[in-house]
Amino acid sequence: MKVVYHPEKAYSEMYVKFLFSSIIKEIYEAMDLPDEKRLSREIDRLYRAKRLQDVWKLTEKAMEELEEYLAEEEKGTRSEVTQVKNYIYQNYQEELSVDILAEKVYLSPGYLSYIFKQETGMNLNRFIKAFRMDKAKELLENSQKKISQIAKEVGFSNNSYFCRSFREYFGVTPESCRKGTAEYEKMDTEI
Repeated sequence: MKVVYHPEKAYSEMYVKFLFSSIIKEIYEAMDLPDEKRLSREIDRLYRAKRLQDVWKLTEKAMEELEEYLAEEEKGTRSEVTQVKNYIYQNYQEELSVDILAEKVYLSPGYLSYIFKQETGMNLNRFIKAFRMDKAKELLENSQKKISQIAKEVGFSNNSYFCRSFREYFGVTPESCRKGTAEYEKMDTEI
């Protein structure tokens, strides 16, 4: 069944889009997602939709994300851990430390480290490093950016430290990774 806007109805297309955009905004706020750019993109997509069915699909997708978020919380995942993970995903290029992250979720650094390890099975610094290394590998394989530029983009201010860390993590140098000349022996650190 194709759903379209009906001009003879009392509600305008813009009003319907406004209502659904408000719903999406509330969903994102309920999930404590700090990603304003993503929310802005979704709202923009909603306002560009030509059919009511497309507006509904975008809203339905946001509701499914909320259901997954709530299910994760129900399983015992603490919202602070989810917030910290989301913050790392969005800000991995910046300086990140246990102190900075603990401040974001109003916990002591020691307690955040403890619950993060309990929930993920990985300590916080190792989680950050694993995420940054995976991003670096992705950039090396899919772009022509200089290695020093990639190092900065993934949060390393020292290029030689980045190269050493990359080699320790993957077992190959960044140059070898870019050339694709070696198999990766990634440690058992899945995010």
